[in-house]
Amino acid sequence: MLPENFKYFFKDIDLVSEIVEEDVKRYIYTGKNMQIIVYYFPPNKTFPVHSHKNEEQMGYLVKGKMGFNVGGEKQTLLPGDFYHAPIGVEHNAWTLEEPSVLIDIFSPVREDLVK
Repeated sequence: MLPENFKYFFKDIDLVSEIVEEDVKRYIYTGKNMQIIVYYFPPNKTFPVHSHKNEEQMGYLVKGKMGFNVGGEKQTLLPGDFYHAPIGVEHNAWTLEEPSVLIDIFSPVREDLVK
């Protein structure tokens, strides 16, 4: 069964946006088995190291330049680059000198982000 708010096509402006951590804007769309989040990050922002017990996470950098640490391996991502944080693997990220836009995908759905 599909979620009641299911759409075949949508734009970020069709989704509810929220501001988190005082200066990070995000749009979340949740399907039955996956979730996509579009983040708009300010420059020079660092996110704490964490892992997800139940969710696999992948991301795609659309704009900007970000540093990522996944499983102790660090890399700078540029637009067009992806990262993958498997279930249980510690990871974190940070923006550099410019704002960044990142698309994150989770499977299964992160229930703590379902409204």
